[in-house]
Amino acid sequence: MGSHATGILLVLSAALLWSSGGLGIKVVDAQPLAISGFRALFALPLLLLFLQLRHGGALPALKRGMARPLVWAAAVSYAVIVVSFVLANKLTTAANTILLQYTAPVWVALLSWPLLKEKVGRLDWVAILGSLYGMTWFFGDGLTTNGMTGNLLAILAGVGFAAFTLLLRLDQARWQQQTGETGTAHIHAVGAVVLGNVFAAAVGTPAMLGTGAQSSQAWLVLVGLGTLQIGTAYLCFTAGVGRLSAVESTLLAMVEPILNPIWVALGTGEMPSRGAVFGGAIIVGCVTLRGMAHGWRAAHK
Repeated sequence: MGSHATGILLVLSAALLWSSGGLGIKVVDAQPLAISGFRALFALPLLLLFLQLRHGGALPALKRGMARPLVWAAAVSYAVIVVSFVLANKLTTAANTILLQYTAPVWVALLSWPLLKEKVGRLDWVAILGSLYGMTWFFGDGLTTNGMTGNLLAILAGVGFAAFTLLLRLDQARWQQQTGETGTAHIHAVGAVVLGNVFAAAVGTPAMLGTGAQSSQAWLVLVGLGTLQIGTAYLCFTAGVGRLSAVESTLLAMVEPILNPIWVALGTGEMPSRGAVFGGAIIVGCVTLRGMAHGWRAAHK
């Protein structure tokens, strides 16, 4: 497969793994900051093992990343995502959280040209606005005006996701200008995720220490949320985002909220509403048509 096709599969794989987060967070009966802290803590061994095996040692790889200011900025953005998302899920409805978080493509589209010189065409805007319209159908029955703090945190998670994506692409672009190659940029991206998880774990430490005994099932869920739902997912995303435009990465990630209720349906028998099916079809249609148009343009250059 070409680099672009590989990037699409990697980001879609990340969305698949992210989609388990809402259900997992709801299942664990613990303080939000404790959940986000344990998720981050359990993600770290996997990420460090990846750097150790694939990039000649975890410590040298981290040192190279930590020498770059954009990596630190991306790490802060990452910590904002993972902490705000958990808090929002506990303080407002899952529908509000997902819808408001996925305003991220709008922020990415507005900033892609000033920061990255990546043009955002009319088709990109149609796909973004069409997907947001589909989201309102998808979660229309669950949207509320209550939980203002949770809603603001969900918006903050969206801003964090947009910033994280843009900063990774900007670091890659600058590294390519400086060295003429892009491979090392993935080390920087994983380093940002490692640092971001350290920040998130530090923020959650007081709540983690105050958390009472959990059931073995709850601990298994937390380990899964750490290693799979954020650890493996962000390894896929950081590898994929370097192969795609920032807008395309965030658009593909919008598959996540479609998959979320599928796991709920399989696990509990709760079926999505007609509005959800209609909205999901709109989102998939927008993302697919945008991808087909990109392929057609690339083939006719």
